[in-house]
Amino acid sequence: MKVNFFHQQLQFSRAFKKALNKQLSEAGLFHSQWLVLYCIKKQQPVPLVEISNYLDVEKPTISRTIKRLEEQKLVEAVPGADKRERRICLTETGENSYEKGQEIVFQFEKKLAAEISEADMETTLNTILSLKNKLKKEEIN
Repeated sequence: MKVNFFHQQLQFSRAFKKALNKQLSEAGLFHSQWLVLYCIKKQQPVPLVEISNYLDVEKPTISRTIKRLEEQKLVEAVPGADKRERRICLTETGENSYEKGQEIVFQFEKKLAAEISEADMETTLNTILSLKNKLKKEEIN
């Protein structure tokens, strides 16, 4: 049972990203880029290391994504207190892309979850958060 649970969760995650990427293409974004824009929007200006920690993605991967977003004029680096630290914020174009992406994600998630009860959603969320906390505490070896 539990093996199937995790397998199905991974399969769902892949299918979710693929379908959401298709929707986000209208905003010229991929899911991974959207997640970075989301993180920046919530914490800007934000250092690369905080984006990396929040998304649980290696810093070089975040650096490459930020570089692509800079090339698209969606984000820019701003001076921080420590000159060695790059702090990232959204540009005006980035704010517009974020808003468009936010609406796409909201509508996509709303349609996807339309026939699932609030109680089932709450149970699923609690399960995911519990498993995530176990992984963060490294209780599994």
